[in-house]
Parts: sequence; structure tokens; C-alpha cells
Amino acid sequence: MNSELKRIIATVFIAAFLLTGCDIGGSSSGGDQVEESVSGDMLPAEFVGVYVGTISARLEASGISESETYEITITVNADGTIKFDGDDPDETFTVGIANDGTFSGNLRIDEDDVTGVLGVTGRVDGTTASGDVVGEGEFDTGIITIDIDVTGTFTATKQ
Repeated sequence: MNSELKRIIATVFIAAFLLTGCDIGGSSSGGDQVEESVSGDMLPAEFVGVYVGTISARLEASGISESETYEITITVNADGTIKFDGDDPDETFTVGIANDGTFSGNLRIDEDDVTGVLGVTGRVDGTTASGDVVGEGEFDTGIITIDIDVTGTFTATKQ
């Protein structure tokens, strides 16, 4: 996760802690957010290619939220797989893509002070890729652990 995102998360969650005391909430970061898709066996050739765009995410904890936009690259391969890349080399996952262009996968984040899972569901149509993001995790301040909830959408255009 890049330093800007860590700064935003730290700001949101330290503010949340100061405003709400120890009543932090109850998310967990253990499981998958979405069921990961499998490869289709007849993916249309027009779906194959690189899609570039943005993901708009809202991070929330204890009623305080921060919205940010990040660059993404989505690569659809002829073998029926799709690679979803965030703005950091560690923010990537590869899963199957169905013949109708739908896909879903989970990005696991496990860094020094942030752990969690982001679930991504979407669809490509040969021109655009779009979908939703949901997630939950934990930010360890060194004193307490604060629960994080993430929601968002993404859109990308084929290059």
C-alpha cells in the first residue's frame, strides 16, 4: 500500500479513535469478501486486452470516512484469466474470467500496520471494465486496532 493511502488511513482512524473513545466497532479481516471466479472455456477474443482506469474508494471507521481515487490496470488474457493491478506492485490478484466477461477476486493486504481483504466484482465487455469493491480490515495504531470498512467502484477503458 502506498504511503499516501497509509497516511489517509492513519488520519481517518486516529480521528475516529479520538472522537469515539474505545467504541471502535466490529469488523473482521479474516475471510474472503467475494467468491473467486473461475476461467471460462470460450472467452470472446474482443474481451482480451489491457483496460486502464481508476478505482474510487471510501474508507470508513466509526462514522468517519475518507474518499480517494487510485489508478488501476486490468489485463484480460486469452487463457481465461484476468489480472487486476492497483497502484502498488503488491496490490494485484489474478483469477479466472467467465465467458460472459464477469469476474471476482480478493486482494489480501498484509503490511506492517494494515491487514485486510478487498473483494472485487466486475465485468468487461470489450470496451470497458467496471464493477464494485467491498472490504474490511484492521489498522494497528500501535496502541489499539481500528476496524476499517471499504466500499467503492471502478471503471477502466480498453487501450
